[in-house]
Amino acid sequence: MIRRALNNYECFKTCRDVDDNLENSKMAKGTLPVDMELRKAFQELQTKMINTTQQIKLSNAQIDTLKRTVQHSKLVDQEITSLPPSTRTYEGVGRMFILQSIPDIQKNLQLKVKASEDKMKSLETNKSYLERNLKESQDNLRELIVSKQQSR
Repeated sequence: MIRRALNNYECFKTCRDVDDNLENSKMAKGTLPVDMELRKAFQELQTKMINTTQQIKLSNAQIDTLKRTVQHSKLVDQEITSLPPSTRTYEGVGRMFILQSIPDIQKNLQLKVKASEDKMKSLETNKSYLERNLKESQDNLRELIVSKQQSR
């Protein structure tokens, strides 16, 4: 949670820094001409940051949900393991319960854990891609600002 807040703060701090650089370049020039290329790049970055931040938050929420699912499945598996083999066990399917053998329930739980872990891995990969892509966009905008300031 704290990590997400710091990432959001860094993203908005970068936008603010870019905006401050634009203002400083205007003041240094003594006039208020707006470089449309910089403004457009800044607006695109801001839009991209908002969308990426939302996607990262969604990924984090999905990962948290999957972690709880894995933890729950492992806990249920531990509890089922401690039962005697002759115990009648039921598995919930939608709004009903079906009589299942203990090995069948354990197999289903293991499949559920594996699927959840695979989904978490893909979400983590997607999240790191989004963060890397956002960082590259920020760096490109900074380079554009520096090149514009040097050309003046």
